[in-house]
Amino acid sequence: MTHFEMELTQKQAQEYKSATKKQKGKIITQYCKLTHASRNLTSKRFRKVIRNPYPRILKKSKSVCSKGRKPKYHSIHKAIVRKAWELAAEICGERLHSVLGEYISQLETADELRYYGKRYIEETKTISERTLKRIIAEFPKVNKKHHQGNDSIYKEIPIDAHFGRNANKPGYVEVDYVEHNGGTSQGEFACTGTYADVNLGWLARAAALGKSKIAVGQIHDNVETRIFHKINEFHPDNAKPILKLLLERKLNPYIRHYTISRSRPYHKEDNGHVEQKNGDKVRKLVGYHRYDQVEQIELLNQLYEVEDKISNYFLPSQKLVEKIINDRGRVLGRKHDQAKTAYQRLMESPGIGEKTKKQVQKIRQGLNLVELRKQSNELQKQLFETVISRKNIMA
Repeated sequence: MTHFEMELTQKQAQEYKSATKKQKGKIITQYCKLTHASRNLTSKRFRKVIRNPYPRILKKSKSVCSKGRKPKYHSIHKAIVRKAWELAAEICGERLHSVLGEYISQLETADELRYYGKRYIEETKTISERTLKRIIAEFPKVNKKHHQGNDSIYKEIPIDAHFGRNANKPGYVEVDYVEHNGGTSQGEFACTGTYADVNLGWLARAAALGKSKIAVGQIHDNVETRIFHKINEFHPDNAKPILKLLLERKLNPYIRHYTISRSRPYHKEDNGHVEQKNGDKVRKLVGYHRYDQVEQIELLNQLYEVEDKISNYFLPSQKLVEKIINDRGRVLGRKHDQAKTAYQRLMESPGIGEKTKKQVQKIRQGLNLVELRKQSNELQKQLFETVISRKNIMA
């Protein structure tokens, strides 16, 4: 509906409201001649205006609008601002305003503004923060959230929702990461990587600062020094850093061959063997504190090295053998095998080579549980003291 039609409709609808039946017919006929609308459409328009006690305000046509102040900055100024904005990695206008003049000067030095006039360059340097924000808001933003490269990693690694079926043969390792952020994800903090063999129960843990691929690589290298048997398959969750690392190393011809699978998103039961270790072997050991210092990372790795020896060589565990289920599918009970340590299961496994068994046996002969427990308690004490001392400093 044009501006003329809207104005005419509101005016004649008021006349139509108080008119007689004969007059209403004449008003509709007159409106139809002026607007070329049908009688039915005219009646609907009038009824709509009459029912609405608060008719919308008519917008003024462009010809009626005042021109206002002429714009001070034009497309040339915006082009210069965009070059500075891209040079600053597309930061916000508030941050860019403080360094805009410096960035434009550097663009001039690099001869990037040779086609722009000197006057325009100098005027751009004096742009206010508010105007700069408005100009930046007009620039198209790249949607990085749905970048194809991030999702391609998931196409390379298949999902295995039944990884537990490998519990009868060694070399199948579940991987999970625990964050030590103290309840806030701001800044860098320690992450613990936990690796558990679903058949042997062999456990290896390590920590690093941050969640980048470099940090994950440090954890992975540290863990591999404490897993002595051949690994046939790694099974992490959907965290991209560990998936990228494992995939890159799998494609490296100088690294021993293994396969990779991943769990379903938001299905922790797919990694049940290692998920149950997070509470007992990580949280119970180091708590829920925030660890973000290099000293704390070193203490965590020393503690994990001692605790891995205790868990693998001295602490027995039982494996589920059978579930007793009734006709309705309800679990009535569970049967477990005889409790054994991961070291005993490794020595008894026919799938482990004699060379590996001799290596592990030699390590076991040099261990003493009493001494290991003392070392663990001392390292725990030192770790918790760093947390207490930091809280006192912040207080």
